[in-house]
Amino acid sequence: MYELDHIVHFVRKPEKTMEEMKTHGFHVVQGGQHEMWGTYNTLSYFDLTYIEWIGINDEAQFTIAASQPYTLHETYAKKGRENGFARIAIRTTTIEQDAQMFRHAGLEVHGPEHFSRTRPDGSVVRWQLLHIGQPEQRLDFPFFIQWEAEEEARHAEYKALNIIAPHPKGDLKLTEVIYFVNRLDYMKQLQKLGKLQAEEHFDDKLNAMKYTLYLPNAKIICYCAQGEGEIWDAILAEGLGIHAVVFEGASQPETIVCENATYILK
Repeated sequence: MYELDHIVHFVRKPEKTMEEMKTHGFHVVQGGQHEMWGTYNTLSYFDLTYIEWIGINDEAQFTIAASQPYTLHETYAKKGRENGFARIAIRTTTIEQDAQMFRHAGLEVHGPEHFSRTRPDGSVVRWQLLHIGQPEQRLDFPFFIQWEAEEEARHAEYKALNIIAPHPKGDLKLTEVIYFVNRLDYMKQLQKLGKLQAEEHFDDKLNAMKYTLYLPNAKIICYCAQGEGEIWDAILAEGLGIHAVVFEGASQPETIVCENATYILK
């Protein structure tokens, strides 16, 4: 079963973003170092789904990481290191089978590979990553993650460590990720391979096709402009990729723009 695991937002200084998002009522914690990638992070959890604010602290190591195809780091490098939302990670428990499935479907597959991160308290978190893609695509697929620990154990541990905790802004739930895309076939391919529920319809007001991919814990909504209109203009201004992340349960509505990324609280 696939679920939304996390959303990556590249920022200049994750520790400064942490303080900024705290002022908006988010519970945010220190993450740790990715020594193999030259990055570090801060995190905000909504159950086991989270936002990850990533920054670079080792240029040489990051350059090596960004040379690997279809990775998060390559995505950031291809965008000229423009800060903002970069990719989403899909949680899986069948990562080896997933790799075989994507390979048989004709996609380029890298992984799964084993990784780890050291927390500030010295404890180590371990996971596997799987990256897929096609050379001609302009918008990268989500990448896939499988955690070493079981979900129930992770949830209990994160609550005990105050990683998962109430948000001052309210009972926030991450419910939607909104994409602006130039074509829908990549998401449709993911839907077909993953046997996920989806629906598609034309939005007259936006002059765009709206394609919604349903995961058990969130919706991935893709807008594809069919001509001039609001989505067309937004793509010209912002480019392709993740446009916004939507949360429900806020004590009061708010739209937050932080380093080229939009957070909509309802």
